[in-house]
Amino acid sequence: MQNAACQEVWCIFMEWNDNPFIDSEEVKRLSSTMSEDELESRRFGRFKSGTGLVYKEFDENVHVIEPFDVPPEWFDKISIDPGLNNPLSAHFYACDYDGNIYVIAEHYEAGRGVEHHAKAIYALAGKLGWHRNRNGMLEALIDSAASAKTLASSKSVCELFYDNGILTNPKVDKEVFSGINRVKSYLKNAGGKPRLFIFKNCVNLIREFKSYFWGNEGDKPKKSKDHALDELRYYLASRPVAPVAAKIKSTITKDKEKLARRIKLDKR
Repeated sequence: MQNAACQEVWCIFMEWNDNPFIDSEEVKRLSSTMSEDELESRRFGRFKSGTGLVYKEFDENVHVIEPFDVPPEWFDKISIDPGLNNPLSAHFYACDYDGNIYVIAEHYEAGRGVEHHAKAIYALAGKLGWHRNRNGMLEALIDSAASAKTLASSKSVCELFYDNGILTNPKVDKEVFSGINRVKSYLKNAGGKPRLFIFKNCVNLIREFKSYFWGNEGDKPKKSKDHALDELRYYLASRPVAPVAAKIKSTITKDKEKLARRIKLDKR
């Protein structure tokens, strides 16, 4: 009986292109925003289990570049993953007119307080000529956990940074799986094009890319040596998704729609 039931089970694979009503140009534009892994799941419906390196798309020969003078109009955001005993990671991010992201400066240090980290971040900002808000403060994204107060302090990490001249925004997207896919899409999109470049002096971010592995269960990375990668995710998750351009209707399509509306009115 069980064998007979098994014979009635089969599997059919479909993908976007099997639907004749989906515009091919829209598929192309959407695919360009996804990583190869995400396309496997979303376009082809193939389940994947992570093994080995999380960011196997990372290639030092492609993504690590020599520093250059970045135009101030490219300066975008600072992102912070706070830590006291664990390292605090902060990076400065720039974005060019084509949407390519550049990681241009790094502060990464453990065992120091917020005042020390704030001074180090300000020193880097001064060297870069980084922009400030109307109150003369630096602004940064930060892990949402930084907004909570602890028994060890009457102030949250966000408040402590504010006292030291840095206005932090803890409203970040911390969803790990979608964040990882977002990073992957910047390392290498479906067309094989990289959009994330790291100055070679950001050594800790580069090191974490090379030592970030999936856990034994395969659906989550090992929670170790990921402070820089966490705040990279926060930053990339804050970037707007490229809008899909509106489909331009041809004159023939417009005439067909007009005729269809007229027929519909005549039938009333």
